[in-house]
Amino acid sequence: MNEYVVQSGPLRGFDGIFDNRFDKLKHVADFHTIQITGKPTTQRIHIAKLSRSSERELAFVSAFFASVAAGQGAVFTMRDVASSRASELVKKLNRQDELRLGGEPQLVYHYHKYGTAEDDLVLVSLANFTTDFQFLTGCVPPVEGIMAFYLTASPYDLFDIHWRRSCRDAEKAKDDRIRRDVLSIANQAQVTFFMDTDGSYSVILHPKVTDVEAIEAKITAAGEKAGMKITFAPGLFS
Repeated sequence: MNEYVVQSGPLRGFDGIFDNRFDKLKHVADFHTIQITGKPTTQRIHIAKLSRSSERELAFVSAFFASVAAGQGAVFTMRDVASSRASELVKKLNRQDELRLGGEPQLVYHYHKYGTAEDDLVLVSLANFTTDFQFLTGCVPPVEGIMAFYLTASPYDLFDIHWRRSCRDAEKAKDDRIRRDVLSIANQAQVTFFMDTDGSYSVILHPKVTDVEAIEAKITAAGEKAGMKITFAPGLFS
């Protein structure tokens, strides 16, 4: 799958990721959101999944967020469902003293279990996204799961307040709340970038980010670099 449609509007306009039942999402309901989804296809679901390319997804994610972060700090999180990539990432992070060369500072990370199935959830604080994200390659994206990035979000708040509580609550929840848990802290970041299980992407902008056209241009440029065909559907929710 390499053809995508871009839709833009307030977060509350996207039923697939927004749920007004949760109070924690209401304070970000009007945040401008750009969603990049695969074009509808007549292929069966399992065939559509096979047509996804991890290399293309990683190329798009890396190119887009590197252009947004531009050497700034970011927080990365990945939920891994029934796969070994998260455990591979944790092992790699545990060996930083051997693998990171030139006296590079070690990356701070946390490892949790999410949901009743106890899926792996890894969070990493990237002091410089442009250089530090390269260390994670080979272990991302998950075969099945989510990834998210927060630009200039507070690692302490994310690690010790938000995600620890979210993982604890998820053990009791009957429904899968990972999207709510990812998006409810969009108010703490300039840009929140979320890759969902189905391979779609959502970019949520804090109100302080006013140049939406610049972000859309970065999406286009990253898509071209990753070999994606992107079509914009402007004014969908206007």
